[in-house]
Amino acid sequence: MFLVGHAAIGMTLAAGTDNPVLAFVIGWASHYVADFIPHGDEEAGEWVKRGHEIKRLLVLVGIDGVLLAAAYGWFVMHRGFSPAPLAAAIGATVPDVMWGIEKVFKRKLFGAHERLHGLNHNFFDVRMPLGVGLALQAAVTCSLWAWLTLR
Repeated sequence: MFLVGHAAIGMTLAAGTDNPVLAFVIGWASHYVADFIPHGDEEAGEWVKRGHEIKRLLVLVGIDGVLLAAAYGWFVMHRGFSPAPLAAAIGATVPDVMWGIEKVFKRKLFGAHERLHGLNHNFFDVRMPLGVGLALQAAVTCSLWAWLTLR
């Protein structure tokens, strides 16, 4: 799942708290729950591995990061800044950031985290075309960002 979607899910689940620490923990936990659900971006991961892995990963992260920054900026413009939603969004993205750091440095820096993180990805072994996965992720992500921002 892309970071912009993870952040939206984390912020939605943490929307009932003003405590940034609790929001961060909820966001972090939400990452593993969201990864458990089939989300159809396996082809993107395969594309990354077929070339210069780090460069291709940075392309995806760059696009995802721009979308996340835009969505969060839109949220702040409408709702104002509050530390708890930011903490939830950061917490929701941390597991993928940890995974990415290990990829870039080609070292296991976070112990068993990669194994735990990997176990959740596509647990049900459902494979769908990339277009379907992206459309589903976009629909859920846009709906959640709209709900967070316009409620």
